[in-house]
Amino acid sequence: MSKKDKKIEIQVTDAKVTVGQDSYEGYALTIGKKLIGEIAELDGQFAIVKNGNIESFYKKLEKAVENSIETYNLNK
Repeated sequence: MSKKDKKIEIQVTDAKVTVGQDSYEGYALTIGKKLIGEIAELDGQFAIVKNGNIESFYKKLEKAVENSIETYNLNK
């Protein structure tokens, strides 16, 4: 028997992202109601934020989103 591929919809919405004590414009990645990642826009770069700390920086939003999804899938 072969497995059917499930289609999962990931939503990217505008959000305020908290880094330490500061709040920045950014994006929230969600699957249904579950938050899977946050991305803050800092000085023209996109930073992946976990638990209020910056994990890594990317020049393009697409790369940051892709990395957040990969990390979520690997830790699942």
